[in-house]
Amino acid sequence: MGALSILVGQEQGSVPVTVLKVEGDIDASSYKDLQDKASEVIDAGASNILLDLADVEYMGSAGFRAIHAIANMLDPEHQEGMYKSKHVKLLNPHGEVARVIKTLGFDAFLEIHDDRGAAIASF
Repeated sequence: MGALSILVGQEQGSVPVTVLKVEGDIDASSYKDLQDKASEVIDAGASNILLDLADVEYMGSAGFRAIHAIANMLDPEHQEGMYKSKHVKLLNPHGEVARVIKTLGFDAFLEIHDDRGAAIASF
């Protein structure tokens, strides 16, 4: 898919949710763009982030590191990895990305949803 694009949106559930729709590959050349965009929306007041990964075909180790860093930005105590993040959740990872998420154990500390409405309602 190539170059990374990140679209920012807002959804209202029981709390406001910032949706980062990620399109393209998240790898060593692009992971910083994702981290920077998350930092930007957090600095602007976002406290709940849904990462929509439906259009991500490839995610390298740098992408997983970026997602972990984003979770730590919103849940500093989460760094111990003892519970799932309440403030960062994943939407629609598929194919190889979904398989690697499970293999690496990311599903142990991040909720993963395949329905946008259910994901928004989960915050």
